[in-house]
Amino acid sequence: MANLQTQFNNFHNTIKVDFDDNQPLRDKRDLIVGNLRDGLRKLFPPNTPTFKSFNQGSYDLATGVEPLLGEDYDIDVGIIFNFPKNTYKPVQVKGWVYDALNTGSRTVEIKRPCVRVQYHYNGAKWFHVDLAIYSTDRDYLGNEVHHIAKGFIGSSEDKKIWEVSEPFRLKELLKSKITDGSDREQFRRIIRYLKRWKDYNFSSTVAGRPTGIALTACCYNLFVPQKDYVYNPYTNSYAYQYNDLRALQNVVSAIIGMFTWNNQISVKLPVQPYNNLFEKMSDSQMLLVKTKIIALRDILLIASNEPLHSNACIKLQKVFGNDFPTS
Repeated sequence: MANLQTQFNNFHNTIKVDFDDNQPLRDKRDLIVGNLRDGLRKLFPPNTPTFKSFNQGSYDLATGVEPLLGEDYDIDVGIIFNFPKNTYKPVQVKGWVYDALNTGSRTVEIKRPCVRVQYHYNGAKWFHVDLAIYSTDRDYLGNEVHHIAKGFIGSSEDKKIWEVSEPFRLKELLKSKITDGSDREQFRRIIRYLKRWKDYNFSSTVAGRPTGIALTACCYNLFVPQKDYVYNPYTNSYAYQYNDLRALQNVVSAIIGMFTWNNQISVKLPVQPYNNLFEKMSDSQMLLVKTKIIALRDILLIASNEPLHSNACIKLQKVFGNDFPTS
């Protein structure tokens, strides 16, 4: 049985995107946030609405992956306005953001969960920034309570809502659940492997592929650190070495076990509003996810039993693409 930890480490280094290490992405985020402040000043010169911004999504959790050819970078930014939710209607506030940013060659679109700013380069999508819009209240104990603006202009009135949200809570939960920093790094690697599997096996233009947050929630529920006690001939001693292949196998098998007899799966966001992250999928889309993740499980099992590194890696390229190294 081949030890593939070096190959998985190299694969991870190839596909990972760390926001702190990517100056161009940080510059684009800062540009958008600055443009929003300037645009709001122009729209409301006497009493400009104020806000604070923060990273969210994969860049906040350090689980971002490089986009495949034909896809673009996805930057998630939270915008918390300094007023209670009952002050303005949610789609009204999203309209402010749209008007403030709808300038130049970029494309701005109000989507149900966010306002998206799309940039192109040479006619192709380059990157987009999803701005999640929040209000802030205080509960009876004086704690901040946030609500996210949902809906767009064409939504029915019951879909235009301020929905309770905990944008900072997920990161706190992850740290409290996986307290060891090295274990948490393996957790992040497993999420990145699954995200690349998702990108490689599901077209970005076709509805029904699992979202990054859905895979993250699966890992939050199912991940257990995996290590081997390995002999190091250079130091003539034994030490623990992480085993990403086994950790990934365990998570994938557990995800398959979450499907019901009729191929349904439900995974809740572990923070408010605790929504089912697969709820928008049709029955046929859930079946497709199950079929593809079973194929992933089978390839992982075959690779784990291969005596030669090269053969194992060639097998893994079938589910991860050519970025997975062969040596």
